[in-house]
This record gives sequence, C-alpha cells and structure tokens, in this order.
Amino acid sequence: MPNSKKELTKEEKLEMKEKRRLFMKKINSLFSTQYRYSLRFEERHVFENGKAYVNVDLTKVDSPFSVYSYNNRINPEIYDYINQETWYLAVDIPVVINFDDGGLYSEETKESITKCVIRHYSLEYEDKRMELHNDHKLGIFFLLAGMASLLAYILLTIFVFDKRGIDNVYIEILCIISWVFTWEFIHRFFIGGQERRQEVLNAGQLALVEVQFGKPKIKK
Repeated sequence: MPNSKKELTKEEKLEMKEKRRLFMKKINSLFSTQYRYSLRFEERHVFENGKAYVNVDLTKVDSPFSVYSYNNRINPEIYDYINQETWYLAVDIPVVINFDDGGLYSEETKESITKCVIRHYSLEYEDKRMELHNDHKLGIFFLLAGMASLLAYILLTIFVFDKRGIDNVYIEILCIISWVFTWEFIHRFFIGGQERRQEVLNAGQLALVEVQFGKPKIKK
C-alpha cells in the first residue's frame, strides 16, 4: 500500500523548526518581568497602603454560613475562593478580605462572619505550624538513627566483619538502612521542608487577615 503521507521539503522542515523555536521563546518570555502574570496579579490587588484586597461577593448567596453549622462556620467554598485569590501574593503583603453584602447584613451577622474567618485561618495556621514542628522532630530522629546506623556499619566492618566472617548481607542491609534514614532527614528538612515552610507562611498571612464589609474595592 503506497504511503499517503506527504514528505516535507527541506524548506518546510526549516520553517516548522523556526516556528517551534519562536513558540518556545514566547513560553520562556512568560517568566520575564514584563510578562510575568504573578507580578501583574499583585499589582492589581495591592493598593497604595500596601495591602491586598480580596473582594468576596455575598449578594448572590442566601447565607454565607454552612447549612450544618448553626451560623458558626463559613461555607467552605468561600475559603476556597479566598485561598485561590491569595495563593500568588507574596507572604509579606497584608491581606484584607472585603465582603460585599450589599448592605443587607446586620452588625451581629458581620461580627459572626469576622469571628468565623479569623478562627478558621488561625486554626489552620496552628495546624500547619504543628505539622512543620513534628516534621522537624521526626527529621532529627531520622538523622540520629542514620548516624547511629552508619557508625554501627563502620564499626562492624572494621572490627567484626574481617575477623569473624559475618555474612556480608547483614552489613549491607545496615548500610542501606543508614542511608534511608539520612535521606528521610534530608527530605523532611530541605526538600519537603521548604514546601511545608511555605504553607506555614501562607497560613500565617491569612491568620493575620483583616475583615471588612462594603462595596468591592477594585483598582482602576
């Protein structure tokens, strides 16, 4: 059966290669200062007072509270929206959550919403902080266990293995265990630890959030 696929000429191949090169150049330019969207995102949200405002429209919902909470917890979808809006902000930028209630909520309702928001993010910060603390303690344990295993491996190799002919398999297992413990320490402190610390900072930023009510604050 004859091949129906058309063979590209040399000029067409060069043209296609050039198009791909230009497209890759566009992709790389997205991270430049001029086109970086995260910088423009901050610019749109941060006002002259140095604070970032997140507007939450409550005029389209019957109630901002979870239907199961007796007005004691905010609908999780609202937190999801706030988290998405603040994720790309630098952690050293204070955040103000501006609830647009259309002037319909009583002062008592506003106070309840404010308390719910601050409690939620304060608890989340404490939870993230405890997770990081426990990770550090576990990391130190892995480091000490790895050092002890490595020391035992060295001592057995020098003083026991050569003299008594202990099976080499057990010595190698001890070496592997020492490296596993050491790797767990490195992962918890330097690889996964960096992500954990970022989560703690993000949670701390929202734990210090200001809550206000009024018309949406939009930068012109």
